[in-house]
Amino acid sequence: METGRAAVGRRGERIAARYLGDRGWRVLDRNWRPGPGLRGELDLVALEPSAGTRPAALVVVEVKTRTTLSAGPPAAAVDSAKLARLRTLAAAWAAEHSAPHGRLRLDVISVLLRPGLPAELRHHRGVGLT
Repeated sequence: METGRAAVGRRGERIAARYLGDRGWRVLDRNWRPGPGLRGELDLVALEPSAGTRPAALVVVEVKTRTTLSAGPPAAAVDSAKLARLRTLAAAWAAEHSAPHGRLRLDVISVLLRPGLPAELRHHRGVGLT
């Protein structure tokens, strides 16, 4: 059984995946890791449905979950170095899979889990475009 930070992170990822699904998104992959040569993990890869003239978008979603704001808001942990790693991993995922999409985008979903309170979720769209 997971404990501590890993359990908090997985809970945040489940909340984020449910949030996306409730909005019509299709989660294509969770916790994807590349083959040899690359390090890292993509928390969620999802297909945002098309709307009007906007085509469907393939979106890599980095989920950041915290139980306190003492280290700042969860999304603050996604810096330029992290975005660069996510772009590399997103390109590797797209090369390995074939999913219908008109564009590829990086989003961050931040989840704040505090005891006795409902989860607070913020969806930061387009933090990194590829």
